[in-house]
Amino acid sequence: MNETFRRSEKKYLLTMEQYEKLQDLLQGWMVADRYRHSDLRSIYYDNDRFELIRRSIEKPLYKEKLRIRSYRDLKDDDMVYVEFKKKYDGIVYKRRTMAPYLRTLKDIYGSDFLDPQVGEEIRYALQYYGHLEPKIYIGTTRLSYQGKEDERLRITFDTDICYRMNDLSLEPDPSDKILTDQVVMELKLPGTMPLWLSGILDEAKAYPRGFSKVGTAFLKEIKGD
Repeated sequence: MNETFRRSEKKYLLTMEQYEKLQDLLQGWMVADRYRHSDLRSIYYDNDRFELIRRSIEKPLYKEKLRIRSYRDLKDDDMVYVEFKKKYDGIVYKRRTMAPYLRTLKDIYGSDFLDPQVGEEIRYALQYYGHLEPKIYIGTTRLSYQGKEDERLRITFDTDICYRMNDLSLEPDPSDKILTDQVVMELKLPGTMPLWLSGILDEAKAYPRGFSKVGTAFLKEIKGD
C-alpha cells in the first residue's frame, strides 16, 4: 500500500456560527465522501529537542512531519497509517503506507512497512533527525466532504480537538486536554480555488489562518496552559 499526495492546503479557524453557516452554504457544491465521519487519532514523532514541532511553529518555507494515524478503535494487531509529510511553499507532499499498530508504536525503527519504498523514506527521516519517538497525541472528530464536480477538492472540519503528551497510544484517555473550542477547517485543493468556493468563504467571513494542532499543543504544554 503506497499513497502519494501533492496538493495545496489551507487552514481556517472557525467559530461554531461560521461552521454552521458553511455547512449550509456548501450544500449543492460538496458531498460527503465515503469516510464522512471519523474519529481521527494521530501520534506525532519527534526527537528530544522537539525539532520537527518547533520548526512547524516557526512557519518556515519547508517543514516535515512524521506520524502514525488511525480512524477508528484499534486492536494490537491492526494496521495503522504511517505518514511522512513535507510542506514546501504552501504545497503539501505526503507519502503514506501502513504498518502493524502495536509493533510500530513500540519500535517504529523495527516496524514492517507494507510498502518498502515508503518505509525506506521513513527510515531515512528517522536517522536524519536523530532518535525520533512518539511525543504528542492529537484526537479529533472529523467530517469530510469532496467536491461534487471534482472529487479531488476536499474540505474537512475538525471538532472536539484534544491532546496529551503522556501514556501515548492511539486511543482516547480521560487525561486528554482540550486544544481549542473552535473548529479547524482545512481545504485540500488540487489546483486553484474555484470562484464559487471563494465567494462562499467571503460570505462566511472565513479567512486562512495558519494553525498547527501539534504545534499549538506543544506551546500550551510548555506554557502550562
